[in-house]
Amino acid sequence: MGQAQRSGGRDFSQNRAGNARRSHTRDNISVIAGGASRSRAGSSAQKSRNSAGERAGRRGTDSDGLENLELWEISRESEGSRMMRLADREQVRSGQRHSRQRPQSDRRNVGSPRPVSAIKRRKARKRRLNLYRLFTFLMIGVCLILIYQTTGAVYRMMHDDKTSKGKGIVEIVSEKIEGNRMEAPPTIVDYLEPNEFSRPGTELKKIKSIFVHYTANPGTSAAQNRSYFANLAETQERSASAHFIIGYEGELIQCIPLEEQAYAVATRNEDSVSIECCYLDEDGKFTQETYDTLVHTLAWLTQENHLSTDDILRHYDCGGKMCPLYYVEHEDAWEKLLADVKEYKPEKVSESN
Repeated sequence: MGQAQRSGGRDFSQNRAGNARRSHTRDNISVIAGGASRSRAGSSAQKSRNSAGERAGRRGTDSDGLENLELWEISRESEGSRMMRLADREQVRSGQRHSRQRPQSDRRNVGSPRPVSAIKRRKARKRRLNLYRLFTFLMIGVCLILIYQTTGAVYRMMHDDKTSKGKGIVEIVSEKIEGNRMEAPPTIVDYLEPNEFSRPGTELKKIKSIFVHYTANPGTSAAQNRSYFANLAETQERSASAHFIIGYEGELIQCIPLEEQAYAVATRNEDSVSIECCYLDEDGKFTQETYDTLVHTLAWLTQENHLSTDDILRHYDCGGKMCPLYYVEHEDAWEKLLADVKEYKPEKVSESN
């Protein structure tokens, strides 16, 4: 009985083998060694061989990447099974490239600050470069405009002025500047002797303001008021002086150099020049001659010290003293005086007070 079972088993195996041989002509099975899918085999023996090939392919892939991956086709013929290589070296290399790119994608997901910071630095450098270029172009444009204007001015001076023939550019420019420069009014220089009551000799470093005063002694001349300042060294009754004194006939006396301080405005002696003006009437109004000399002197001092009419003040404006009396009581007259100083020209004389 056992023999019969064995013989039956052999017959069954032979039948299966025969069926496999009869169908080998239509069965053509492809297998990828180490792949995830397999084609169905025509026999159990073929399946076992395919499984062994798959395991070997997996081991090769796990240990060596895709270097040992090969594509095979298994064909059954009457003579027996035969395997043929289908994959070439380029397919293997393609698989290796894909396998190497995987960790790179992971690194991109994690993120690295170096590429971002490098891009930011490049953008910052580019912005700085653009700003430098823009600044350079602007400076070149400004320089060209200045050169053009200077050249035009020199050209006009050389061709419009008939007296400039045969002269150099420096001489022409100097003459133009000197021609527009205001000359000082006729002045009698009669400095006080140094003393602590009228001429202390303290340095006057910078002139910021010009103060206008009146002598408070109607009918006295400029020379008399100068003598009064000089006698203070003897009488010592008070400290007082001024840089200039203008008489009611228009004469101008300078008592103290412009490099020294005078005793005129207690809180501003260190940065101001003072002018005392004589008068005849009790109201303190200046004569026309005094007015004209005062306007000329103020215009010259503002020019020499780079000041404006805003820097011309009354003694009243610093301390509240009613000095000069007429121009404290008549604001409109003071405003007219400042306007005349602003419009004063060397050849122009003010018509009226």
